[in-house]
Amino acid sequence: MRSSRPAFRVLALVVALAGSHAPAKAQADGGSAVAMTHIELTLDLDYDQGSLAGTASYELSNLSAAPVAEVPFNLGRLMTVRSAHGPSGEALAFTQDVLVFGDSPKRQVNHVVVTLSRPLAAGEVIRLELGYGGYLVGYTETGSIYIKDKVAPDFSILREDAFAWPSLGTLSGRANRTAPRPDFTYTARITVPDAQTVASGGRLVERTTREGRTTFTYESVAPVPFLNLPIAPYALLSDQGVRVYFFPEDSVGARRVLRSATRGLELLGRWFGPLGTTPDLAVMEIPEVWGSQASLTAGIIQTADAFRDPGRMIALYHELSHLWNAPDTDQPSARWNEGLAMFLSERMAAELDGRDRLAENVARSASRLLSLAGDNPVLAEVPFLRYGQAGATDLSYRVGFLMFYALFETLGADRFDAALGGYYQDHRERGGTFPEVLERIQSESPRDLSRFFDTWVRTTGWLDELRAGTPVERIGR
Repeated sequence: MRSSRPAFRVLALVVALAGSHAPAKAQADGGSAVAMTHIELTLDLDYDQGSLAGTASYELSNLSAAPVAEVPFNLGRLMTVRSAHGPSGEALAFTQDVLVFGDSPKRQVNHVVVTLSRPLAAGEVIRLELGYGGYLVGYTETGSIYIKDKVAPDFSILREDAFAWPSLGTLSGRANRTAPRPDFTYTARITVPDAQTVASGGRLVERTTREGRTTFTYESVAPVPFLNLPIAPYALLSDQGVRVYFFPEDSVGARRVLRSATRGLELLGRWFGPLGTTPDLAVMEIPEVWGSQASLTAGIIQTADAFRDPGRMIALYHELSHLWNAPDTDQPSARWNEGLAMFLSERMAAELDGRDRLAENVARSASRLLSLAGDNPVLAEVPFLRYGQAGATDLSYRVGFLMFYALFETLGADRFDAALGGYYQDHRERGGTFPEVLERIQSESPRDLSRFFDTWVRTTGWLDELRAGTPVERIGR
């Protein structure tokens, strides 16, 4: 593939003369020992070419006990790195090649390996800057149908999902998911045509315009678990610490989203206690089937269906509920909080909108799981607690939804909210594990929940009971 691009051949020759080496493919079997604690993006988007170019600067920390001589990155397959510099501005040798993930052969990336001027000692921090550019493309062929990313005037988004910047990682999705990944801070300077607005969950530091192009500079207000930078001809509404970036044709829906967001935050606060910080939340509209995501510090990207259909506000409630998730320290995570969000969004829709379809959706999810069980051995063999290790966290949504519904019916609203809210308040800073969630729930229950947790979390007994016709709310009792 690279041989058809003369610019790459010249770059490869320059790097070779600088003393580069073959890519460290052995790293594909293990995660990177280096973690990012800060990133600074300076990018210019070319809508005529559908491309972007600029720099990504990193603060990296060696979290391992051994020195690290090379740092691996993954970049979008139609982009190239043109330069690498160390903390003193020195040029660093690097290699790059389009390769595929060993555990996901349809996932093709430009794999970049940077050689440090000296090994990075255990616990040491270093700054690196990579210059790069090229064409941003999606990854729908991998099965990630929401990654349709591109540079286009109707909508663009810069995010790690499509490797819009060089992202720390090896050629193994599983290893990358289990590698240490602390929250990080960021600065983003994104230049676009005047008609475009760059949105972010961070604080807008500066907006400057020159010769028909505008640069938006954002800074994180606190460390974030991910970074999304959607770009569109947005309009903006704000109230009570909530900002809503929306497509102008969805202004009616945007007002509804803003109202629902503020009411939803108030309701979740009544259930689970304060967030612990003054709300400063951005809700950013993105096209349908582009993948919603939520964080208090990084903001919410929310698909357009929640803006256009009052009956789809449940999608917003799902994302809002994630704001009351303490950091998940399980590696890899079973993503139990997705099931909780499924359940809480139904509760919120019933209370805020009078849309009570909980029983109907419980029955639908139970029926769907029963139909899947014949073709999916994971359901019968892997307990909820181990969905992360099995790479089966897509099941966490339905199984978790049923589990938390059964738990709610077992404990009652007051004890349920006290348990989940108490866990959040105790762990919102330091994070916690799935077993610690169960411990907190047990502490709020007047009855022994051992059988309940064994059935739903530690074994697949829930499926046996469901097959036997036990009502969901009675499973595990």
